[in-house]
Amino acid sequence: AQIIEKERLERELQVAKEIQMSILPETLPEIHGYSFGAMIEPARLVGGDFYDLIPLGEERIGILIGDVTDKGMPAAIFMARSHAFLRAEANRCLPPGETLVTVNQHLMEMNRRGLFVTVFYGILDGERATFHYARAGHELPVLIDAAGEKHILPMKPGQPLGIMPYPFLDENSINLSTGDSLILYTDGVTDAQDPGGNMFSEDGLLEASTFKPGMNAQEMCNQIFQKISEFRLDEPPVDDVTLVTVNKH
Repeated sequence: AQIIEKERLERELQVAKEIQMSILPETLPEIHGYSFGAMIEPARLVGGDFYDLIPLGEERIGILIGDVTDKGMPAAIFMARSHAFLRAEANRCLPPGETLVTVNQHLMEMNRRGLFVTVFYGILDGERATFHYARAGHELPVLIDAAGEKHILPMKPGQPLGIMPYPFLDENSINLSTGDSLILYTDGVTDAQDPGGNMFSEDGLLEASTFKPGMNAQEMCNQIFQKISEFRLDEPPVDDVTLVTVNKH
């Protein structure tokens, strides 16, 4: 009876994983002059990380990445709810800060377990080469310029969604020049550990983020994942690992 119950639970988790993965975009959008890349590796069958790239018309793309506190099924359910709210509000084409404020209100109304989610959401205007974003307690993106210089974007206070009625949000805008690359990630990237317990860290990410001539955003994403895998050796992931990359050709 225990074996049968275990197999039933495993099947249900596998179905939950398939449903969760179906939430993520099957293909990445295309706009002239840009390439996009994305990868995700849950630490368990189901996880709390998510990303999305949402076509908003007129050469505009909503770029989203988030990380729910906790792991396993509770995080997966809260992830699905957060993603649904974020995508619905993004499609209203409001500024990123307004989008996150409204999503936070939705989450506050139905969050009895006390979970929260860090979110980075921005709107890329391909024609104007601008990226306006709002950050709710999430990791700061990395910008690599055409000369190969790596910069952590400026930081202002930012707090997660789902725990405070009026969280601080870090809002900013940057201009993208030809050859620039943008890397968004969750803390599972920098917290990845080798067998000795050493962390991949922000320095490891910066070292792995090398854009070579002719490389597109997905190839850069793959390269960073490969570096993380080589660093971990046989160690399983301690947290979900998610990356989103953007390159302006």
